[in-house]
Amino acid sequence: MQIPFAFLGTLLGDTRARAMLAAAGLPDEDKPIRHLDFWRLLRNNIEQTGDERHEIWPGPVPYGSFELLLASMRLGYDLGDGLVRMASASRIVWPDLPLAVRRGQDLRLQVPGIASFPAQRRLYVEMVILVLHTACCWMAGQKLVPRRLIAPRDDAPGNGAALALLGCPVIRRGSDMELVYPVESASIRIVADRFDLWPNMLFETYRQIMDEPPSQVGTADQVIDLLRQAPLDQGTLAEMMGLSAATLRRRLAEEGHSFRDLVSHVRQERALAALKTDMGLEDLAASLGYSEARSLRRATRRWFGASPSALRKFKM
Repeated sequence: MQIPFAFLGTLLGDTRARAMLAAAGLPDEDKPIRHLDFWRLLRNNIEQTGDERHEIWPGPVPYGSFELLLASMRLGYDLGDGLVRMASASRIVWPDLPLAVRRGQDLRLQVPGIASFPAQRRLYVEMVILVLHTACCWMAGQKLVPRRLIAPRDDAPGNGAALALLGCPVIRRGSDMELVYPVESASIRIVADRFDLWPNMLFETYRQIMDEPPSQVGTADQVIDLLRQAPLDQGTLAEMMGLSAATLRRRLAEEGHSFRDLVSHVRQERALAALKTDMGLEDLAASLGYSEARSLRRATRRWFGASPSALRKFKM
């Protein structure tokens, strides 16, 4: 995995980026940059400028500010609590780039409103997300696998290159950037105990992540994940994935699936879960995208060979 020169050129400007490559003895701008070399270049630039934002933001952010955020995160009793503490601290340390955390069916780390940022700053936020993910892995003492990353549509040169390391689906929608972890990640205990080693341990954690190729998330898995969030039609879902409907159908077919089959799969999951509750059949049918309860009854007989009322009597 490598970073195209266009990313560094957009972030810092072509002239400065070429000078950095030359000073480090790396290939010129026609060659992609290895992730670890890219990391070293940016770390050296921060040390030289004393600005953690590489002089692309009005007013410098002093070197070491990010460590203050991590120190607040380290006070958490688990990962979810640590991220909430870090987000609160960011309003003081990074008042112009505050973080937010949402906890519910999943654990979300959010950088709000980046769609309106200039291209340089949008790419900087990509790096922030990657560093925060690396920090979460270090705090948890294990490699974490995000469910997905949500980010605005972006045509800035190099956009998305840093995010590829996360190894999760990238959904293009909205104006915020959100890194989404499974809900059980929130309860992982924070185990990092040598905060004085943070600068070296961050790099080492990043290197370890790099040594493992990112998981290949299939198209069907991405579709199922989105359908679990809301009942979506094929065209809308394809657009959210940055694909045409025809390309989505082709990729699903290559994996041996159809959109209709995946919709049915998710409906079955949701129906079984909802039948454990007191939700009325009309409401359940509507939540699954059916116009009436009768359609749901037919579906449950087709799926499970029993009516909803019969299923509710079983220990599911």
